[in-house]
Amino acid sequence: MRHLDVLAAAGLVTSRKRGRERWHYLNAIPLQRIHERWVQAQAEPWATRLLRLQARAKTAPVRMTFEKPGVDVALDVSLTASRAEVFHALTRDTGGWWGHPFLRADTTHLSLEPRLGGLLVEHRDDGGSVVAAVTSWTDDRHLELTGPFHLGLAVGIAVFDLIPADDGTSLQFSFRAFGAIEGPADQFANGWRELVAGRLKTLVETGKRLGINPDPPKKEVRR
Repeated sequence: MRHLDVLAAAGLVTSRKRGRERWHYLNAIPLQRIHERWVQAQAEPWATRLLRLQARAKTAPVRMTFEKPGVDVALDVSLTASRAEVFHALTRDTGGWWGHPFLRADTTHLSLEPRLGGLLVEHRDDGGSVVAAVTSWTDDRHLELTGPFHLGLAVGIAVFDLIPADDGTSLQFSFRAFGAIEGPADQFANGWRELVAGRLKTLVETGKRLGINPDPPKKEVRR
């Protein structure tokens, strides 16, 4: 435990409480930042059924708690932006940081209905598909998406928790998938690292759009 405390203080290990257990994860973001700074200094940073499934996963009997999810990743990302700015990017400008190759090749636009029960949808010239649904929401603090996420038969749960920090916001992200997954699990884990620790961070800190939507959303006019 002393070793884990040292690694956690250095930002190299993060943990999440899972029922009566605490799971520890490698947080590779600081190592990646060192690599980018010193090794690649010139490189650029690059709904009801779902709720029932979520409740079943959270209240599963003890014999199932030891079954490792197909994909299980947790990240702690420091963002030099306010919680409101980060939450706005998460919920109202999702297409500003989420894009190819993590969407269908023929997807032209991405949208999220910013409300509990809202759908995250890929739009195509001939239709579209649902990526996930908003299954939990707290303004400027918490967002949870549950859905297929192009995993195959599996269902994934993505959780974004925003915590105030001295230099802005600390984003605690986790993603777990249950069921049969199409493709290597590390492919999805690496994809989330690029989306959250790379593209989302770049959008909120610099305004650079690395997602599929070329333009920012129109500002809402309140009367």
